[in-house]
Amino acid sequence: MKTTLFASAILLLAIASCNQTQQKTNPEEYPVNDPLLGNITTDTVNSVLTENEKCFTAALKNDSAFLKLKNVDGKVEGKLWNKFAEKDNSKGTLSGTMVGDTLNLNYTFNAEGSTSERPIKMLIKDGKIYEVYGNQVADRNSGFVYETADCKDF
Repeated sequence: MKTTLFASAILLLAIASCNQTQQKTNPEEYPVNDPLLGNITTDTVNSVLTENEKCFTAALKNDSAFLKLKNVDGKVEGKLWNKFAEKDNSKGTLSGTMVGDTLNLNYTFNAEGSTSERPIKMLIKDGKIYEVYGNQVADRNSGFVYETADCKDF
């Protein structure tokens, strides 16, 4: 009797564990299946940048930045304008690539009467674009975090 009861309990646990579906812990890392879209899969990272220009703004203390980007087949182009409170502003063009959720860009800009270039790395996460400084991803207190804006304001 004890053996039958023990075997039944083990069998019920095995059946219950087989019927469970595993939840994905971070939805930004995986495509999202929306029941209203049927079998269409949406990708939240790629929806941030498309062939149409999208605009973003960021602010940090008294500084602000305006970003306009488009992504055509993994090649990213755009414009960036940094408005600094205590140093010269910079305004220029961006070009580079998008690999996964990371933008690797070259910023060609005018500041202090001369043209310069520097690499910029950005991370797309949760519909926002975060500048990366070295290996540190910006947060609202330490760097620019860009949020979607209306392009007619640029």
